[in-house]
Amino acid sequence: MYKRQARLLARAADDTALETYRRAGAIHAAAWIPEHGTELLRRYAHATDEVPLTEAALAAMAHTDRPAEHLTTLLAHAGGDRARVAVHAATRVSRYVAPSHLAGALRGLLLADSGVKVTSRKEAARLAADTLPVREAAALLAQACAHPGRHHDVQAAALAAMTNLLECEEAWTLLEGAVTGRRELRLAVLGTSPHHMSDQHRTRYAQVIHALCRTDDPEVAEAGYRALERWSRWVPEAADTLVDVVTDLDNRTGWRTATGALCRLVTTAPSGTPDATPLTRALTALMNADAPDGTPDAEPDRDRPARRRLRHIVTDVAQSCRWNQRTTLPVAHAVAELLLTSPDFVSDAVELSTRALDLDAGAEALTAELTRLARLHEGRPALAVRTATTLDQWLRTSRDGADHAFDHAARTLAEDGGHAAGLLAVTLTLSVYKRQGRRTGATDCGRCAAMRTRTSATRPWPCHG
Repeated sequence: MYKRQARLLARAADDTALETYRRAGAIHAAAWIPEHGTELLRRYAHATDEVPLTEAALAAMAHTDRPAEHLTTLLAHAGGDRARVAVHAATRVSRYVAPSHLAGALRGLLLADSGVKVTSRKEAARLAADTLPVREAAALLAQACAHPGRHHDVQAAALAAMTNLLECEEAWTLLEGAVTGRRELRLAVLGTSPHHMSDQHRTRYAQVIHALCRTDDPEVAEAGYRALERWSRWVPEAADTLVDVVTDLDNRTGWRTATGALCRLVTTAPSGTPDATPLTRALTALMNADAPDGTPDAEPDRDRPARRRLRHIVTDVAQSCRWNQRTTLPVAHAVAELLLTSPDFVSDAVELSTRALDLDAGAEALTAELTRLARLHEGRPALAVRTATTLDQWLRTSRDGADHAFDHAARTLAEDGGHAAGLLAVTLTLSVYKRQGRRTGATDCGRCAAMRTRTSATRPWPCHG
């Protein structure tokens, strides 16, 4: 019966009157016929005139009853135009191949002087790390990296695969040696996550990551700063390294990346308890560098770099308040308190304090925060207008807070009588009207509701809120 089925499928595959996808389907179906279907697959695997049929045959070899027999056939296409399909199928077939036979086949791919595509060699490196015994895989990959005709992309793939072989010292020798190697090798080392290796290796690997942050290659250094954030739990000096980069005014390339990494490291502390000390240390250095002798640090080609970096930190912390408010608020308050010690940075402190308002706090706590915020605007009417605008934007995009807390704060601020307090009270009142209008289906904002009340209840009044 199997022989007859194979004959029918072969007739369909050879029938040029059929659509190509039907012929390819017949070839793929032959893989499920024990023994007799293999002949059809081998015949079309070596055909060169019809690419879809050849690729269908190569892919189907991974689904036969004895897939290990086809490893040699599949790897023979590793240097040709069908390498994409053949190597992918060989990866599936490797599960059924004895390690000794597989090691020889992969060695032939990795160490071949020519005739094998780079993508095939890279896949062979990954396959060796995943399927061969650890010591044998580490030795083979080390040999491939040291091979005279090695391609740097193949070497990078081998280094990335080494993270599965860290029980062998050979793997560490290659990884630590990559710190002074080509850019591709350094980036391959940085691309590993701590979740991809056992805990016993993370501390040593984190030191390799930390060493790459001090490289002279700006692109690698920036990638290192981003990676250091993930590895900071195993690098106690990670925050100090990022602070040094942020406060080094001669470093004009990686400071933005380092600033973002430092803010995230502080606000998402591995211990679960945010510590603002690294940020305040960086800010103190930048505040001192902004005008050390009373003269701004502006240069012919740079406009106050220390202040620009300081405001970049403030912006990052303010953005973190929205997405991770629980852990960011203590950091934001510490940063704002530090900025208030200098008259030059009061506006930055006010903006951060506005975005760090805890809208879920009770009525008394929210009122106290807003009252304190309003008092920071004495003699600064323009800043008060800007703060009211910032608060309005913050309330528009936030679903936190209770109307009764806003109402209580607005009444208290209105009784204060100050310019800034009045603006904040109006902003809170308008926010309450809009929130209630969205819930009840009303179309008036607070301003239009007041105008309607003062004019006529029946007069149409378009809402501009």
